[in-house]
Amino acid sequence: MLSVEDLLRGLLDEPGIVGAALVDAVTGLVYGAAGERTPDAVECSQFAVLVDDRLHAAGARGGLESIVVTGTRHQVVLRLLPRRGDPLLLTAGLERDQANLALVMHRLGGCGKAAAAG
Repeated sequence: MLSVEDLLRGLLDEPGIVGAALVDAVTGLVYGAAGERTPDAVECSQFAVLVDDRLHAAGARGGLESIVVTGTRHQVVLRLLPRRGDPLLLTAGLERDQANLALVMHRLGGCGKAAAAG
């Protein structure tokens, strides 16, 4: 079985991903990180909680799955990973002109299942 760090380093093989981290979605505690530009774990967890709360306040049903924040040069992807206890948040920083967002989302989903199981 791969360690969290090995799993995150493997994400860096995907074109455009420049940083990734696995964090506790409630507290922002970092379980592992890789890459040169990892999104801030605490800010990402606070943002995910805010978006989830606002979605439910607006009447959305079901749980938050992912958030993509797009800038002119960079993107940040947050993927929520439900599990027993606090959920996990898989974060990735992307170079927008090098990344294929659909492939990154697919890759994060596969890695997320492995991270949540381990």
